[in-house]
Parts: sequence; structure tokens; C-alpha cells
Amino acid sequence: MLRRIEPLFYSKFPALSNIAIAALICIAAKDHVPLEYLFGWLLLMAGVSTYRIILNGQFSRAEIADVDVLMWERRMFLCAAVQGGIWSAVGLAVATFPMPIEVLGVVLMAVCGMLAGSTFTMTGSQKVFRAFVLPAGIGTTIGIAFMEGDAGLVLSLMAVVFLIVVLIWGWTISKATDERLMLAAEKEHLLVNLELAHREAELEKDLKQETFNKLGHELRTPLNSIIGFAEIIGTEAVGPIGNAKYREYGSLVAESGKHLSNLIDEMLNLARSESLQAAIDKEPVDIEEIMVFCRDLLAPLARRRGVELRVSRAEAPIPLISADRLKLRQVLINLINNAIHYTLQGGQVDVAVKRDADDFMEISVSDTGIGMAEADIPKALEPFNQLESGKTHNPSGKGIGLALSKKFVELHGGTLTIESEFGVGTKIRVFLPIGTGDQVAGRG
Repeated sequence: MLRRIEPLFYSKFPALSNIAIAALICIAAKDHVPLEYLFGWLLLMAGVSTYRIILNGQFSRAEIADVDVLMWERRMFLCAAVQGGIWSAVGLAVATFPMPIEVLGVVLMAVCGMLAGSTFTMTGSQKVFRAFVLPAGIGTTIGIAFMEGDAGLVLSLMAVVFLIVVLIWGWTISKATDERLMLAAEKEHLLVNLELAHREAELEKDLKQETFNKLGHELRTPLNSIIGFAEIIGTEAVGPIGNAKYREYGSLVAESGKHLSNLIDEMLNLARSESLQAAIDKEPVDIEEIMVFCRDLLAPLARRRGVELRVSRAEAPIPLISADRLKLRQVLINLINNAIHYTLQGGQVDVAVKRDADDFMEISVSDTGIGMAEADIPKALEPFNQLESGKTHNPSGKGIGLALSKKFVELHGGTLTIESEFGVGTKIRVFLPIGTGDQVAGRG
């Protein structure tokens, strides 16, 4: 509401132009209209215009609330109505005092200019606009109609048409202004909502970060104990175990614990990053060695669920690749772990690696599990989004494994693809570029 009437008070120019044009009319008509009449009319115009300038200044300095809008609109309405009435006196002068056609042309052109100008300065309020236009236009038109001769009738008809055009034009501009203000208000409302949503997201991010930090601390405390005791067992620090297999298991538990500890650090680093973009620490990596590590780590889970876990070595020698060992391990752990959980008892999970024709290393994890519909594949790749069909088979899942694996693969410049058929199984392929140069040597 306030924005709608603000244009009425924007500038002093309309009021000053009223005085200037009125003075020019007086100069043009001074030889045909009594000077006292012209002086009195100009004095009234100057007084009302000065009041309008004062009103503009008061408006610009005041703190206007929505409840004050009607009061200010009424003040400008009265000012415009009086000013329009003063302009209507031009019609009285035209009808009373005969003027040459050139003087009459100047007078009528001045009135038409003021009426046209009001469509730009007063259409913020149709009441104010009409309070000025109607008295000025109708008064002048009537005065012209009372002129002697046929010219008065013709000019008055033209004045009526012009007045109608000005009113329609003013209404059109006012309507367009209202629509623009409505759109601006909607935009402002959307920006406010966006700001609130942004603040909520920041608070949620801070809460998640705090939760991750607390969780990391709670996990590290028992995990450090596990790693320490496992290393004692694996190195036989307090005496021989008596069975080499136990020593091997102890070393495997210690290695797995270290991997999990490093993974916790990675997760905390990722939580601090808004875009999940993290640095990768590349080194020469043997993919088959990582595959065997992941198989040994997840073999107990596969046995408990009655799933056969197989790792197939490539027929041709596989070169080392330049990759982040920890992240690549986690990719395979996530993919194999998902495959085991979503495969029914008696099924199998196959892990294989080969070098493709495009000089990329292809690692595949395929299962004979429950699968998923093609439309659900994009959903499965969204963080913290676990499909309904998978919650029964893996109720402890959090829906982050696939998304995290895809992100880690992309950090290496690779791609992760999924092929799946509901009720048949799933095959996930990871394509990684083969590193070259001094960092990575060929394996032979």
C-alpha cells in the first residue's frame, strides 16, 4: 500500500512545472485577459504548488506506517483536487475573454501537457489522479464549448476525446504499476523465505557437524582399544599364541580397525565440506590386493548370511593405478557390503577386475540379490536415501554407501554405473583411469 502512493511524493518537479507553465500562460494571455485575473490565478497556483512541495518534504522525512497511508493519500487528494480546480479556471477565461487562435493554441497545449503529465506522476492513486484530471479537463472543455463560432464545438469535442484517452491511459498505467508492485512483493516474500531456509540449513549443518564430532569421539575411544589389543595379539607381545591362524586374525582385526579409524576421520572431513569435495592422497595401488583385503574383511558377514563371496583375478597382469588407497578400499567395502546384504541365502556375490579397451580399469561387483527397478537407481545414489525394498534386508543401513562410493570414484576422475533388474540382481561397475608416469610403475 505504501509503495503504491510513494510516486505521488517522489519529486518536486510536477509542482514546479505547474507554476512554470501557469506563468507562461499568463505571459501569453496578458494582452487579452485582465492582469488582476491572471495575477490572482497565478498566485493561487503558486500557493497550492508550494503546499504540494512542502507535503513532499514532510512525506520524505516522516516514518510512514501502513496505517498512515490513507491519511497521506487524502492530503494529496485534496491538493490535487484544488490544483485541478485552479486549472479548470482556464475554461472560464477562454469562454469570457476572446483570444487569437495562436494564444488559444498555447493555452490549450499547456493544459493538455499538464493532463498528460499527470498520468506519470499521479497514477499511484486513481483517486488523486482523477481529482486533478477531471476538474481541469472538464472545466477547460466546457469553457471551449462556450466559445463563439463552430471552432468552439469542434475543439470541445476533441477535448472530450483527449480527456477520455488520458483517463484510460492513466488507468492502464495504474494497473500495470499495481501488477509490478504485486510481483515485487511476491519476490520480497520469496527472498525472505529463502533467507529463512538458508538459516535453517546453516543451523542443521552445524547440528550435523556437532553430531559427527561427538560420534567420532565415541567411536574412537573403543576403537583405539580394539586396535591396541589386536596388535598385541597379532605381534604376540605378551607371549606366543600357539596357533598361527589366531595371529593372522589379530593382525587382520588391527588392520581393519585402522581402516575404520581413518574412515571416521574422512567422514568428519566430508561433513565439514558443503559439497563433499575432499582432497585425495594418490599413491601406487594394487587393485587385486585391495579386493583380497575387502574379501577377507567381509567373508565372515557373507558366511553368516549364507552368501558365496568370490573374487576373480584377471587373466592378464593388472598394472598399478594411481589412487587413494583408503577411499578405494571404502568404495569396494561399501559395494560388497551392500551386495551381501541384498542377496538372499544361497546367492552369490562376484568381484572382478579387468582392463578395458579405453585404458580404464573396470572393477565390477555383481550379485544375485533382490535388485531394483531402473527408476529407483537415481534414488539409490542419493545420500541418506534408502529404498523401501532394501530396508527389510538391511534395516541398519543409512543410505550413504552408494552415494559416498560414487563421490569417491568421481574424485579419482572415474565413473560408477549401475545395472539392475528387480528380482534378478545388480551389477555395479567402477571405471578408474590408469595412472602413468613416475608415480605408478607397471606391474609384471
